[in-house]
Amino acid sequence: MSDFGLEKFSFGAGESSYWGLGTYWAEDSFSKYVATKTDYRTDDIMLTGAYEINDNLSIGLAADYTNSYVNKKRMLSQQTWGGADGDLQLKGSDKNAWGYRLSTLYKANKQHSFGFMYRSPVDVKYKGKIYLNGLNGAYASPAYFGGSSYETEITCKTTLPQSVVFGYCYKPNDKLKLEFDTEWMDWSSIEEEKIEYPSESNAGRLSVLNAGNPAPRDWKPSFAYAVGAEYKVNEILKLRAGYIFHETPIPQVNFETSVPDAKSNIVTLGAGIKLKKNVGIDIAYAAMFYAARNVKNDVGSLSGADINGKYETFINICVVTLTFKI
Repeated sequence: MSDFGLEKFSFGAGESSYWGLGTYWAEDSFSKYVATKTDYRTDDIMLTGAYEINDNLSIGLAADYTNSYVNKKRMLSQQTWGGADGDLQLKGSDKNAWGYRLSTLYKANKQHSFGFMYRSPVDVKYKGKIYLNGLNGAYASPAYFGGSSYETEITCKTTLPQSVVFGYCYKPNDKLKLEFDTEWMDWSSIEEEKIEYPSESNAGRLSVLNAGNPAPRDWKPSFAYAVGAEYKVNEILKLRAGYIFHETPIPQVNFETSVPDAKSNIVTLGAGIKLKKNVGIDIAYAAMFYAARNVKNDVGSLSGADINGKYETFINICVVTLTFKI
């Protein structure tokens, strides 16, 4: 971060991965016809600027350049004619998606400050291919795919959600800082997953490719609430801890195993270490405890899958950040 000699301006650049998930289910599991492997990742490059209007109020603006990648796999049932399962894989990316962020910070006094940030939605259009392997029986016949393997181009549009964050910071003394915030995330932008095949016109092939397509999602807006504390041990070391409660946006009727989400309680620990005057390293750990979720729906029924049951999830997250000030 630097003000380039401009007293009231600051500018910066950074890279992060704001969205992402990875799930894996065995290829002989109950989930095999819905999802076996799902990888989703975004790489976000941020260009930021801030302006100090006065000693109490500052505003900020950021441009977000997003590279997004998706890789999904599942098994393809061929039991109708007694054949072994095939497998289906979809890979796509969008390397030219843009969004922005607006923010403001108001310092009422030395002890109390308030923050606000708006993050815009980001429209993503994936382009890639779908691959079918291990085809047999009727699927391998000329009426369908004419062989044991097949691939064709795909496109798929989605919108990463807009969000709003409000925060409050209380500093009772020079060593201790307490923060509270709430975030609203508009997951209603995820209405459905619709895959299109721009290079395919064969009715037999499309009947297989479009089984369950488009897939309804109908996700709902959700809130997250967080509290955190930072204690300055000395000029070199800061210790941090926090707690987050997160609502799930996924309704039970459309719950599926590629994103087995539930409401969660998250406990965090961290530390900030000042290595040099202009270089620092931050380390954080989060333990995510997801509530048990009993699911009963018809997802996967077209392929004979039954994903009903009780889902329990626990996730560990470790983050290391290096900061360099010009």
